[in-house]
Amino acid sequence: MNSESCSTSEISLPLLALDIGGKRIGIAVSDRLGLSCRGITCLFRNDKNWTQQVNKLIAEYGIKGLVVGLPKNMDGTEGVQAQDCRDAANILSKSSDLPIFFQDERLSTWTAKERLFAQGLNEKKVKAKLDQTAAAVFLEDFIAALTIKTETEHA
Repeated sequence: MNSESCSTSEISLPLLALDIGGKRIGIAVSDRLGLSCRGITCLFRNDKNWTQQVNKLIAEYGIKGLVVGLPKNMDGTEGVQAQDCRDAANILSKSSDLPIFFQDERLSTWTAKERLFAQGLNEKKVKAKLDQTAAAVFLEDFIAALTIKTETEHA
């Protein structure tokens, strides 16, 4: 499902964000009011049980929807990495009936890296938290876009 095809009334919080890469999957969660998002963990893509681990997090946090980062090219087109994320989301959809939304994640890793360095973390700690922080960045963007859309619908 694409976030542009949904009305805001179909989206409930909290949300879980997945930054799906070739090796790792960064995971972030929003609060129930959509006021904050935070990275919570990083899973390994080669772990055959990654979907089960995501489903445990869904239950643990009472998640109402999933936001998958879509790594678009800078010109807005989709390439091989975007298709890989869509394929992974399709696999996840077979084990969860939650709605799945896609969010443009361009520059989220760069923003996450800047935030982590600003916190005074060294290169090793930044690398360890980068994927989950990037997921939090694009989850914030997704929720901000919902807020703007809701305000526009009610104006």
